[in-house]
Amino acid sequence: MPDFFKGSGDPQQLQQGWDILAEQVSLPVAVLRQDALQQNAHWMAQFAQQNNVLLAPHGKTTMSPELFKYQQGMGAWAITVATVPQLICAVEAGIKRVILANQLVGRYHFELVANLLKSAPLELFCFVDSIDNVHALGDFFNQQEVKVNLLLEIGVVGGRCGVRNFAELTSLIKACHAYPSLQIVGLGFYEGIIGGEHAEQDVERFVESVIMYAEQLHQQGMFACSEPIVSGAGSAWYDVVTKVMKHSAHTCEFKFVIRPGCYLIHDTGIYHNAQQAILKRSEAACGIEGELVSSLFIWAYVTSLPEPGFAIVGMGKRDVAFDAGLPKPEYHYGTYCKRLQSLNSDFYTEKIMDQHAMLRLPPNHLLKVGDMICFSTSHPCLTFDKWKHIGIVERDWVITKTITTHF
Repeated sequence: MPDFFKGSGDPQQLQQGWDILAEQVSLPVAVLRQDALQQNAHWMAQFAQQNNVLLAPHGKTTMSPELFKYQQGMGAWAITVATVPQLICAVEAGIKRVILANQLVGRYHFELVANLLKSAPLELFCFVDSIDNVHALGDFFNQQEVKVNLLLEIGVVGGRCGVRNFAELTSLIKACHAYPSLQIVGLGFYEGIIGGEHAEQDVERFVESVIMYAEQLHQQGMFACSEPIVSGAGSAWYDVVTKVMKHSAHTCEFKFVIRPGCYLIHDTGIYHNAQQAILKRSEAACGIEGELVSSLFIWAYVTSLPEPGFAIVGMGKRDVAFDAGLPKPEYHYGTYCKRLQSLNSDFYTEKIMDQHAMLRLPPNHLLKVGDMICFSTSHPCLTFDKWKHIGIVERDWVITKTITTHF
C-alpha cells in the first residue's frame, strides 16, 4: 500500500506516535483509522471496476490534498469538486483530472481557470446549464484562446441546477457550438435530490432519460469527442445509477463516471443507513468483499458529572457535525483505571452546544471526570470542515501521521 500521507510536526515524535490514551495530545481531537480508510477505498475501487464505471470521488467531503492523492493512488479516475477554490486545491495537490460538478460563473473565476489551464497539465470538465452562462464563458475563453470541456447538466424538477427537458438541452447545445473555445464532451447530472416512496424507480427513470439524451446527441454528432462522458451518482444512489449505466445498450460508446463523496470516510449515521439500503437492493454491492466502515472518530474528555445519569463532555458544535444526527459515543477510556471499553446504546448524546455535549448514562456507569469518550459521527463533510489537521491512527489510538484540510 503506497503511503500518500505527509507527516507534520516533529519527525521523531511522529515516528514514535502521539498516544491519545496516554494523554499526549490535546482533546478534543479528530482522527481517522488507517485500516478503515484502506478498506473503504478498496471496496469502492472494486465496485467501480466490477461494474465498468470510472470513479471520480467528490472532494468536498474532506478537502484534504493528502486524501485526494490517496484516492487517486487507489484507482480514482478523477477528483470532483464544487467550487473554483476547491479546484485550485486539487490542482496544487497534483491532481491532473478534475470534474467541476457545478456551474463556472463569474469573471474572476474564469480568469483563475484560464490561468490553470494555461499553466498546468490539467484535464478539466465543467458543468453548464444556462445559455447566458454559455455566452459569458464563450466570450471570455475565445479571447483567451483556451478551450474548456463542458458537461451539459440535466436536472430534476424542483431540484438543483440542470436543464429540465430535451428542448432546453438542444438550445444549450446550439449556443455552445457558436464558440470554438467551448467543447461539449458529455452530460452530467445529480440524482441525490430525488426522494419519496418511489425514489428508486424515479432515480432509474431519470438516469435512463439522461442516457437516452446522450445516445441521441452522440448519434447526431453533437459531442466534441469520440467517447463522451456521462457522469452522476452521489453517495446514496450510486448503485442504481451504475445499474442503469451498465445495462445501457451503448455502454461501450461512453465513459460512465460516478461521483460518490462519502465512501472513504463513511459514518454511523445517514451514510451508514444509505449504504445498508444499497446492500439490500443491489446484488452488485453485496458481491463486493467486506463493507464500508466508519473511519472518523472524535476523542473528548468528560468535564463534569453534575447530575446522576448525566455527563458533560468537552466537545461541541465547533468540533463535530450535528445536522444529520448527534455524535454517537463508542468507547470509554478510564484515565485512572487505564481501561478501554465499548459503550452500548444506554450511553447516548442528548444535546450539543458550542463547546459541550450532554450525555445520558445508565445508573451503573463508571465514568469519572477526566475520562475520555470516543465518538463516531454522522455526515462527515460537516465534521471535516471544523478541523485544519486530522490525525491518522494505525494502532491502539496512536497518531502516527496527520493530514490537512483546506475549506
